[in-house]
Amino acid sequence: MADIDVQPKAFTPSIRVTPPNEWFVKESVTVLAPTGQANVIASSEPLDPQITTEQYAGIQGQLLDEEFPDYLELSYGPAKVFGGLDGYVRRFEWTPPDGVPVVQIQLYAVRDERGLTATATTPRSVYQDYEAELLAILTSLDVT
Repeated sequence: MADIDVQPKAFTPSIRVTPPNEWFVKESVTVLAPTGQANVIASSEPLDPQITTEQYAGIQGQLLDEEFPDYLELSYGPAKVFGGLDGYVRRFEWTPPDGVPVVQIQLYAVRDERGLTATATTPRSVYQDYEAELLAILTSLDVT
C-alpha cells in the first residue's frame, strides 16, 4: 500500500477479559489523527466456523449497500491484509447523517473463527490529505 513512516513503537492492546460461558467477545482498537479528521478502527468478532473470508467480505459489502445512504463502491478485490493474511480490501464513499460525505477503506479477513475488519475513515473533502497515512496504518495492522 503506502511507504509512510508509522510510529516506530507499535501499540499492543493491554485489556484482558474472561467472559462467562456462551458470551461473545468483540474487540477493537482505534487510531485517531491529531486533527480529528481521520481514524482507523480495527476489530475482531466471533464468527461461525463455516464462514470464509470471501463470504465475510461479501456479507459486509451487502450490509454497506443496504444501510449506508449514497453508498458508492469505488474498488473491491483480494489483498494481503493484517500482516499477510489472504483478505479483501474495499474503498467506498457514503454520506452519514451529518451530511458530510466520507471516504472509507475497509479490510477483511477471517482467522481462527474470527472476522477481522479494519475501517479507515476521513471526510471526502480531505481524503487526499490523509490517504497515505491511512494506508500506512492499514498496512501496519497485524494480528497475533
